[in-house]
Amino acid sequence: MQQAPATPKAKRWWNLISARFGALKAGHGHALQHSEKLALELRQNPRQRTSRAEQVVFLIPLVRRTHVGNWSRVEENLNKTLRCFLRQSNPNWIAIICGQDRPSLPNDERIHFLPFTEPVEGNDKWGKLGKLVEHFPKVARPSGYVMTFDADDLTHRDLVSRFLTIQHDNGYVIDHGLVHDIAAAAYGQAGKPTPLSPLRKPFWKLCGSCAAFRYDPNEPRLFRDFLVALCQHEHRMFPYLARLSGRPLLAVLDNLVMYEVNHGENFDRRLNQGDFKLRFVKRFPVNDEDRLRDIEESFF
Repeated sequence: MQQAPATPKAKRWWNLISARFGALKAGHGHALQHSEKLALELRQNPRQRTSRAEQVVFLIPLVRRTHVGNWSRVEENLNKTLRCFLRQSNPNWIAIICGQDRPSLPNDERIHFLPFTEPVEGNDKWGKLGKLVEHFPKVARPSGYVMTFDADDLTHRDLVSRFLTIQHDNGYVIDHGLVHDIAAAAYGQAGKPTPLSPLRKPFWKLCGSCAAFRYDPNEPRLFRDFLVALCQHEHRMFPYLARLSGRPLLAVLDNLVMYEVNHGENFDRRLNQGDFKLRFVKRFPVNDEDRLRDIEESFF
């Protein structure tokens, strides 16, 4: 199974401008991707009044045991992620892990395992994400935020609290976030470029654990179809598709998510794509002692 291709940047901007002025509809043009057509259908069907969000749902696709060199390391990283959830200052969350092999998990009723048995050629991550989106309404509360999350990323202890306090109608995109080079014991600061850091990148361009979408019992089936299609793309497409659907995400400027690299089982490293992240940490380091102390207290 292959990841859905990204729409070229120039075409994304053109689609957004055209949709804003009503010149682009779901039925227009065969050049639109499936996810874009669903986004435009959502745009044409304004949402009814939403209820109050009560929960954050984390959807975690887990790599197959035979596809990694060190399964114990995978379990260790996953449980590190789950411990961040267990330490949340607001307990209203659930996590659903989808994979072929059931890992060792903490004994907590908020943590679910969803077996994945479908035969898939190639990378099965996208199939697992689709199954997770289809499944989560069966075990989640009716209203909340749903967030795809990698099995080796970490959350700030106040992430759930922040999301449920703000109560944004559409959801959130993580603009500021941390990249942790474990081997070097160093942190890099992601965020939108600034005059002093013109080459810095927002977190959502670096890490897949970067967007939470508002769901509600009044949503049509179309919304779930849209989420399934969205999850087949790389994470850089998430903000664009949200905007195209008429539901732009609120940019979060706090460090609520940490992307850990250089631990031996990163997906990027297996694809020989991780060196950029290591250079990023060196280029935009976090050196302030107070900030480093806060990171240790908030994530570990």
